[in-house]
Amino acid sequence: MLLVGMASQASAHAPHDVLSCETEKQPVNIPSMPLARAIEILGQQTGCPVLVDPILMDGRTSAAVKGAYTPPAALQHLFGSVHIDVTATVSGLSVSPLDATALTSGDTRPGLRTAS
Repeated sequence: MLLVGMASQASAHAPHDVLSCETEKQPVNIPSMPLARAIEILGQQTGCPVLVDPILMDGRTSAAVKGAYTPPAALQHLFGSVHIDVTATVSGLSVSPLDATALTSGDTRPGLRTAS
């Protein structure tokens, strides 16, 4: 597992507690890009680090996400059509595959996802 998106001193937000990483809607604006980089930016924008197996990010491009989302919802949208489970932990957010399709490399669904 790899911890991605640790909040740095230059981050716009201080690191959040587990509850705020799970339930607090925050502005997110991430264009489509390599998934690993998109997850890193999500961590910077929300202050919620993400623990994810590198194989889940290998060769994938994120879907674009723009709007007000909880960090888990934004993370789900970044992964696009890949079936994952996002769990809040004491360290931030943890990503697990839900089925074998999550373990195959390739692009996530294209397009911009906008929160209502």
